[in-house]
Amino acid sequence: MTQHETYSHGHAPAVVRHHAQRTAEEAAAFLIPDLQPGMRLLDVGCGPGSITRGLAERLAPGQVIGIDMSRDTLDEARRDAAARGLTNLDYREESVYAMSFPDGAFDVVYAHQILQHLRERATALGEMLRVLRPGGILAVRDVDWETVAYWPPDPWLDRYVDVHLRTWRRNGGEPAMGRRLRALFNEAGVADVRITARVWCYATPEETTAWGESYANRLLTASMGSLPVEYGFASRADIEAMAAAFRAWAAHPDALWSFTHVEALGRKA
Repeated sequence: MTQHETYSHGHAPAVVRHHAQRTAEEAAAFLIPDLQPGMRLLDVGCGPGSITRGLAERLAPGQVIGIDMSRDTLDEARRDAAARGLTNLDYREESVYAMSFPDGAFDVVYAHQILQHLRERATALGEMLRVLRPGGILAVRDVDWETVAYWPPDPWLDRYVDVHLRTWRRNGGEPAMGRRLRALFNEAGVADVRITARVWCYATPEETTAWGESYANRLLTASMGSLPVEYGFASRADIEAMAAAFRAWAAHPDALWSFTHVEALGRKA
């Protein structure tokens, strides 16, 4: 992301910790069958690198590069790669709108939950295609936050979803990006497009506790809570009530939270 983008989730420790639990096995399951050792892959918006390192392990000795605009998060990813001895993995501070790589530099370009936060999504996708070789694989996964389903109902959680989506769109992003991926790929002329979807579901006590605590902490410590107040969408007291509602929901024996993620896979014509 460029400096004019506003990341709705922010990079507070509660956010980065949660993102660091993601794995290639889950987040890139739609791509993994098409990967082969030796491929050169770019991970756009790699964050703390937990997905990136899984891809690097699969593609060795092929080079994997992760890019992001958060310097602190990249430093964390570099420390993790060094501790694991991954010599085919590199991280760089780059904007998806103007990457320093030459045309056709990669066999695969992968982007997980990135386009949803960008104002200029078609421009970003065009830059991803530029650095991809002809016939190379483009793999993108984005959420559709408008598919959220949860139980038991709570007016403060309903209020949270409304405020979160309004804030996201005020920042120039699109929280329902997942449903638009096929159209975006078709508009860009991506070939052999395959669309799949998976549901993230939190239903065990361990899952609901982790999810609810993560979002309560994000609301209280990250821009997810401060930006709605800045924009006049909620008061600080509202944000605290939403955080408390997440914690109460997380501890409820009937708790369930789910939403859909859409995956788009294609090749550069």
